[in-house]
Amino acid sequence: MDLFLNSVLQVIVALDVLGIIAYFVLGGIRSRSRKKQPAIQPLSRPSSLWDRLGWRSAPRESPEVLEPAFANLRRVLHSYQQGLL
Repeated sequence: MDLFLNSVLQVIVALDVLGIIAYFVLGGIRSRSRKKQPAIQPLSRPSSLWDRLGWRSAPRESPEVLEPAFANLRRVLHSYQQGLL
């Protein structure tokens, strides 16, 4: 039984080594055979992340309008703090 298991293990190790060699050889062939992708055309006007998000064009709220939202936020954060203690 010991000799049989030893032989099976040797076959498995040999197949693993052959698989690794085949993986790298086929990977090298595949990368050479790939066609080059066409270059991406640049945008007509370079834009920053902030321009694309539209934050600058959004109307600004006055502090009086935002005060109820901040009060609600303070209340929620305070309740989380109390829950952690």
